[in-house]
Amino acid sequence: MEGSSTATMGRDEPRLVPRRRLLPGIALVVVLAAALVLPQLTTNQFYIHLANLMLLNSIFAVSLGLIASVGQISLGHAAFVAAGAYVSALAALSFKLPPILGIVLAGLVTGLAAVLLGKILLRLRGVYFVLVTFLAGQVFTLIVLNWESVTHGANGLLGIPAISIFGLPLSTRLRFYYFALAAFIIVVTFVWALMRSQYGRAFRSIAENVRLAESSGIDVSHYQVVAFALGSGIAGAAGAAMVHYIRFLSPDSFTFNDSIAYITMLVVGGRHTMIGGVLGALFLTPLPELLRGFVGAQHIIYGVILLCVLLFIPNGLVSIGRSFFGKGSETETPK
Repeated sequence: MEGSSTATMGRDEPRLVPRRRLLPGIALVVVLAAALVLPQLTTNQFYIHLANLMLLNSIFAVSLGLIASVGQISLGHAAFVAAGAYVSALAALSFKLPPILGIVLAGLVTGLAAVLLGKILLRLRGVYFVLVTFLAGQVFTLIVLNWESVTHGANGLLGIPAISIFGLPLSTRLRFYYFALAAFIIVVTFVWALMRSQYGRAFRSIAENVRLAESSGIDVSHYQVVAFALGSGIAGAAGAAMVHYIRFLSPDSFTFNDSIAYITMLVVGGRHTMIGGVLGALFLTPLPELLRGFVGAQHIIYGVILLCVLLFIPNGLVSIGRSFFGKGSETETPK
């Protein structure tokens, strides 16, 4: 009887959940709440534009994080962003395809290209993969520069139409903001669900130990190609959305420096978590503007800030929240 009573009490007791496990959800709720409130707080068009860039950069960082989740870092990520932009821009200018369909087409084309490239490039690992993706990005830039009959070379593409939904053109910064926010929510939700599926578990196993994953029966090549294709496809679609926002595209729009910027966002935020890429983008995108007043020293200050983050917060900004949530008592939730 006593044993039965004890067992019953054990079943009725609340289950304890570490606070730190609540961090990603809380952080995303805070980010989304702030994003929804932002347009009500300011009418300054520059701030709305900056918010648009923060949302788009967050998508770029999350898409790169998806590739990094299988232990690979691409130095040619900006090439997929640019490829998606060119696909959608040319579809709209040459074939009069609605921009919203061009964005979908851009995601499909870049994703398919990543599958074909991935089957070749992902045979390489570590620094060799990094170097080859860098070379692939440079080759893409040369193709864009020299294929003038299609891309207009260094002169770029002008007159790219704005996105239109149900006849409503997203030609203002505020209208595009809500579109970018919706796209951000869709991408984050998709990646969040993916990383909690069988694919996500396989991704983490591969990132932790490729040899062990192979010996456990995981098809490493398959999962790496899937991650590479999905990450590149999302980047291509986001690049297409950006070009319909900026309305101009040239080889200088997305360069190797942008690839480095996406990697920096991922590392500064915390490359082992999805929310890390978002935090890195939200932190680094407005930073140059905040430092604009320090004429002649802004690049030095920017570099010092990055160096301090990397030295004193090696696991990224997300680790600050984890440290806080990992301390103290645990949060109780009903079973």
